[in-house]
Amino acid sequence: MTLQGSLRAVLTASLVLAATAFAGWTKTGDGVASFKGVGPAGFKIEGKTKSVDVKDDGKAITVVVGLKDLETGIDLRDKHMREKYIDVEKYPEATLVVPLDQVKWPEDGKSSEGEAKGTFGLHGKTKEVSFKYKISNTGGTYAIDGEAPVNFKEFDINVPSYMGITVKPDITVFAKFNAKKG
Repeated sequence: MTLQGSLRAVLTASLVLAATAFAGWTKTGDGVASFKGVGPAGFKIEGKTKSVDVKDDGKAITVVVGLKDLETGIDLRDKHMREKYIDVEKYPEATLVVPLDQVKWPEDGKSSEGEAKGTFGLHGKTKEVSFKYKISNTGGTYAIDGEAPVNFKEFDINVPSYMGITVKPDITVFAKFNAKKG
């Protein structure tokens, strides 16, 4: 084998090993993200989307939620939320970046739960948040369910109000999805 052939073989092997080493977490199946908010006199608002994805840089998992498909069950409210409050054309995603070492990853057939910290991004702002999670491992597929309290005023989102009904700025966001490593 020539020197050039040897170098090519070493380079190819290095790339294959590097790709394997960085093979990270990916979402499997459907996922859902949602939020719940409240207002006066028992008023409740809920929104959800199936636009959930997972990215991995080797140090942290990023849960990416597309906001363009977020629905509350009322078309006009959806339009106001997307255009007037969240501005999904400019800010199409919400993210939660979680360092891998912040979470207890259970062995096959086991579950774990706890509280952790991550960086939540919404409306062009980021803030550290605490969140609760539950994870079950079945054959290397992790069912992940999490929730975090968020005050949308901290992300420069105006308090939604329509016909005298104003939503409180403290909401709870949820995500539920399956992920697999490798």
